[in-house]
Amino acid sequence: MRGPDGNCRRHVKFPRFSLDFMRMLSSAVLGQALLSAGNFFVGLVLIRRTTPDQYGYYVLIITAVMLLTALQGAFVQPSLMRCLAVADREGRRDFIGGALRVQRQRLLMLVCACSAVLAVLWYFDVVHGSIALIVLAAIAAALSTLYREYFRMVLLAYRLPAQALKVDVFYVAALGGGALLATLTALPAMTAALSLSFAAAVGGWLLSRMVWRHEGWNIHGSPDVLAEMSPLGKWAVIGAAIHWTFAQGYIYLVASILGVTAVAAVSATRLIMMPVNLMSSGIGSMTFPTVSKWLQEHPVRAVFHRLSWLALGIAGLALMYFTVMWFARDWIFTYVIKGRFENRDTLLLMWGAVFLLMAVRDQMLFLPAGRGKFRIMAWLTLVTAVFSLAIGYIGMRMFGVVGALVGVLAGEGFNILGFLALSLREVRLSELPADGLPE
Repeated sequence: MRGPDGNCRRHVKFPRFSLDFMRMLSSAVLGQALLSAGNFFVGLVLIRRTTPDQYGYYVLIITAVMLLTALQGAFVQPSLMRCLAVADREGRRDFIGGALRVQRQRLLMLVCACSAVLAVLWYFDVVHGSIALIVLAAIAAALSTLYREYFRMVLLAYRLPAQALKVDVFYVAALGGGALLATLTALPAMTAALSLSFAAAVGGWLLSRMVWRHEGWNIHGSPDVLAEMSPLGKWAVIGAAIHWTFAQGYIYLVASILGVTAVAAVSATRLIMMPVNLMSSGIGSMTFPTVSKWLQEHPVRAVFHRLSWLALGIAGLALMYFTVMWFARDWIFTYVIKGRFENRDTLLLMWGAVFLLMAVRDQMLFLPAGRGKFRIMAWLTLVTAVFSLAIGYIGMRMFGVVGALVGVLAGEGFNILGFLALSLREVRLSELPADGLPE
């Protein structure tokens, strides 16, 4: 339509989400809320009923497990989304089975290598017996979690979050029971990790049955599946690994500079804001496959507007949640967490700002990801990680544990600006005519 001045006007319609999408979204958010509640309960039990160093070790374990699951998802998910969108039933079965086969082979090699290195370190007394047991439990937890997350990712890719939710109920119940049991043992961190391993293993088996009943898989299919996934997956993995270095890697920086006990102070205040992160992740688990579909059906600008509104809504919810937590902080730390931490209010305030930025960033990255821009995303995340860790290191030397969050906050701010610029660039490029000149 042309305006009074004769120029073309673009109509931007308020995004209307389909009923099916809202149902899937609600199931995904409910599942992630359940996982959030389970993780919160485990952290709370360990904070209240164990020593700070044991809780700190558990945080280090769960952080490493999160890295491995993020790498697995980054490598498999882009190709999985593409396969489910364009392949027939046999093609989907071949891809899912082939990816599972490769996962088993690589994980077996990784477990053997890690166990051998640990045995050598223990033999030469570099790693003491109790720490070696904790590391072995961490390896088992990582192996089982990767198994569970693979089939959960496949179910979500099939847009069946309600099926995954059923298993999440069992998983959270087993995880919570294991945390209570862990506090009765001499090594709570190790027992909690073994409980995580059990819950994830059984949960993964239940999820695999659901995938099998839906379409199944051919374990001998797609002999070149690794080569198929590599073009997109390698850059997504690099980006995920680099992003972890500033989003989660600061935990290990805190442990190496300030000690394992300092990890407890950072993680305890972070624990209060975790529901925001897991809510955002829950929505994101369904947003990526949905964005892939949107990009096939709608202009890039329309998809950008939808993601912007979604990010704005999540940010509003995050702000409301933080406001409630801020005014209830004295009661929470006194009666719920039952812990006193130095710089408590400052840490909580900074975590609120960090998670607000993360809630927005988690949605804005899906447009360039859906357009396959993993290489430039990886470079952006590399620059962000270097920037974030450098500021965090300097900050810890100057301000102690608060300085670590200064680096995280700076990194998140820089990262979201980068993804916003990439998204706007994709919108602009999509509207160029064939000869490269603006319309």
